[in-house]
Amino acid sequence: MKVNEIYETKILRLNNEAEGVGVIEGITTFIPYTLSGEVVKVKIDTIYDNYARGTLVEIIEKSNNRVNPICPYFYECGGCHLMHLNYDKQLEFKKGKIESIFKKISNENVKVENIYSNINYNYRNKLTLKVDKNKIGYYKEKTNEIVEIKECFLADTKINDVIKDLKKFINEYEDNNINEIMIRVIDDKLMLSLDNMNLNYKNIFIEKFNFIDSIYINDNLVYGDKVLNEKIDNFKFNISPNSFFQVNKEVAKAMYEKAVSYVDNSDVTLDLYSGTGTITTLLSKKSKKVIGIEVVKDAVKDANENIKLNNITNVEFILSKVEDKIDTLKKLNIDNIVLDPPRSGSDKKTLKNILEIEPNKIIYISCNPITLARDYNILKEKYEIKEINAYDMFSNTYHVETVMILEKKDI
Repeated sequence: MKVNEIYETKILRLNNEAEGVGVIEGITTFIPYTLSGEVVKVKIDTIYDNYARGTLVEIIEKSNNRVNPICPYFYECGGCHLMHLNYDKQLEFKKGKIESIFKKISNENVKVENIYSNINYNYRNKLTLKVDKNKIGYYKEKTNEIVEIKECFLADTKINDVIKDLKKFINEYEDNNINEIMIRVIDDKLMLSLDNMNLNYKNIFIEKFNFIDSIYINDNLVYGDKVLNEKIDNFKFNISPNSFFQVNKEVAKAMYEKAVSYVDNSDVTLDLYSGTGTITTLLSKKSKKVIGIEVVKDAVKDANENIKLNNITNVEFILSKVEDKIDTLKKLNIDNIVLDPPRSGSDKKTLKNILEIEPNKIIYISCNPITLARDYNILKEKYEIKEINAYDMFSNTYHVETVMILEKKDI
């Protein structure tokens, strides 16, 4: 095998990042934008010690599951990975991905009960776009080169309408200096945040965009509402430019409902990695006391504002790393633990403390099946899987959310 040479291979499967896997001259080769069963021509880009990476040149035999991506930027942008695959097969891929990861890492034959999905286009309620003079778009994968776009097919149509107006503005005022734009839509209201904008154009911008409900320029509110209100299950949540909130509301709502439904009415529930307190707030109706632990100061501030907004009195938030605080709560009568860690998963100290607390149930929400399976390897000392469900929060990408319910083993 040689770099820049073209080879023919059959795609045996997709890896966890939805890249086709072929074998060329005995070397496993990863080829993006290919599908299982296809025969393709590939240009070799890089050769490593035990694998290679290549670029698709030509499809000789096409999969019946291949579809034409509706997005003209799909093969450049890198934001989507699966738009060339029939949507039903995308869901099958994600379900199978979770099951195969658990088999490989935990040696468990788990079955994903369901994969919940909603719409696979125009579902995102938030976009962050890069700007360079009169260009607006996304960074091309693994580069600082902007792929200019007119619209994003994953974004809410109201966001795409704003992109068109922004495009006119940055074309008219090339020395705008804007380098990043965040656009949010919450219950038909719009929020816009511009970074590094030339303030000489502030008033002009406000005049042209006075249909936006909330405008922030260089982190300062300059027009409209300070926050927008999102609603889930009769609870209200304040959303500011930096607030974390799931970009796919309908799928997030289904995921949270499932997680909360498994929590027993109890004395104390812990919500680890509680973020801005969305799940914590929902848990307040199932426990006499809910304690959330979160390390990000602004997130805890948002969380405390949200419980005040909803007149909730049985929730407490602790600003701390989870691993630094969880062992101080062992004396409490903790019946349930919910954890929703970052992609890196939880840490061993936290997991060991959970085993010592011995709650009746553990509800683990994960955006990364690999770290979920890894952490389960520790928790399975005392717990077994009751149920696993998947959630297609990010359609047309390889990402998948998982809710795993663990119950104590009969020992």
